[in-house]
Amino acid sequence: MNSQLREKAIQLRIKEELSYSEIKKRLKVSKSTLSYWLREIPLSREKVLELRRKNWSKGEASREKFRITMREKRNQNAKFIYEKQVEKLKNLSKDALFVAGLMVYLGEGDKKNNYRIALANTDPFMIKFFVKWLVDFMNVQKIKLRAELHLYENMDVVKEKKFWKKELDFEDNQFYKTQIRKLLKNSFSYSESFRHGTCSIFLQGAEKKTEIMMAIKAFLDLYKD
Repeated sequence: MNSQLREKAIQLRIKEELSYSEIKKRLKVSKSTLSYWLREIPLSREKVLELRRKNWSKGEASREKFRITMREKRNQNAKFIYEKQVEKLKNLSKDALFVAGLMVYLGEGDKKNNYRIALANTDPFMIKFFVKWLVDFMNVQKIKLRAELHLYENMDVVKEKKFWKKELDFEDNQFYKTQIRKLLKNSFSYSESFRHGTCSIFLQGAEKKTEIMMAIKAFLDLYKD
């Protein structure tokens, strides 16, 4: 039930750009809960001004402006930290990047099948990193990689395949048949623009799989103490 309410709250915030007070009235959810659910979805300054003119309470408008200000401060701080980290990491050695890929596979990849490399994730950046890592460090030809999408029944299948095709720079014949999942009662609708389903990357071959798994084992054995 909470997941359904949260999804409704997100939709009311994004599509109808309602204030916390309006969403609270419709869904009978406390403002503290809404604050947690919607903390990353503030209204624009222009929208706040527009709604203020439509007889929003002064306090409600002030709170929305405060949320915008705090988000902008967080973004500025995050940008500052990001730039420091870029400076720190921009000269990483190839060995460090190789280990980074191994740790990604250790955490997200399939370890059971001895004849196939497989990794699934909802984050396009993670998938793109892994594809690049396979090409750069495992000497894999990109054209030999395959992708499989897992989408929900209310998603635009054609649109999402175009999205992943562009992100990965894959050809049509590199995609397996898309898998469509039914929505459960407690599932999100997955209709927001930032949701693109799950993408799995596959490469058949025992030799490459063994190389990855033994590299992971070697690293863990060397640094276990």
